Amino acid sequence: MKIAIIGGTGSIGKGFALRWGQKHQVIVGSREQEKARAKAAEYNGILKDYGFKADISGDVNEKAASEADVVLLAIRYGQIASTIEQIKPGLEGKIVISVVVPMEKDRCIIVPEGVPLEIPTNSREDYKADYFCYVTPPAGSAAQEIAPLLPERTELVSAFHNVPAAKLANLDIELNYDVGVCGNSMHSKNIVFGLVRDIPGMRPMDIGPIETSSMVESITPLLVNVAIRNHMKDVGIKFVD
Repeated sequence: MKIAIIGGTGSIGKGFALRWGQKHQVIVGSREQEKARAKAAEYNGILKDYGFKADISGDVNEKAASEADVVLLAIRYGQIASTIEQIKPGLEGKIVISVVVPMEKDRCIIVPEGVPLEIPTNSREDYKADYFCYVTPPAGSAAQEIAPLLPERTELVSAFHNVPAAKLANLDIELNYDVGVCGNSMHSKNIVFGLVRDIPGMRPMDIGPIETSSMVESITPLLVNVAIRNHMKDVGIKFVD
């Protein structure tokens, strides 16, 4: 399978490229072609050192998307509209996976008793929280904001939100995480289930339709807060019964 990682030069993109590059043809996407190609060469070199003959290439986002079977959006929430506009012509009829999480620290405001809810902009610094929070998009989740921006025959799946980037990119570490998968088509979800299983130690969990994405996306800031406050690193999730 040919997988384009839009934002593939970032930390989470690196992890996916190294894990999927062992079995699939991966295209690292970036706004800058030279940067994409340099990172692709770096990832090929890492996998070669581990004994894998990888086929990772790099190109600008729009070309990467147009050449792939599956397109992974490993971008920041604020880049959604501009990135999809850039790659939209190459998304028709394909599966798009969103790992986007709208979380921030600066937007978390604690309002003490007696302070007006409408805090003046110049006073907001005094009320910022010291934890990360999920910033709920107007549509309900990042995935629900992405959905109407895609071509009609494109199938959207949201997944991999709670996978620690550092551990994903460290091939010396054995992973042991569950991955929540949300989507409206069992065809596309089954393909993503397979991509989850292609990463040793990962187990896919069907969460429901794309409307359930907010539940999974919002776990990420929770995990970050748990890690920071309890002196842990790269916290993930595992469901037990």
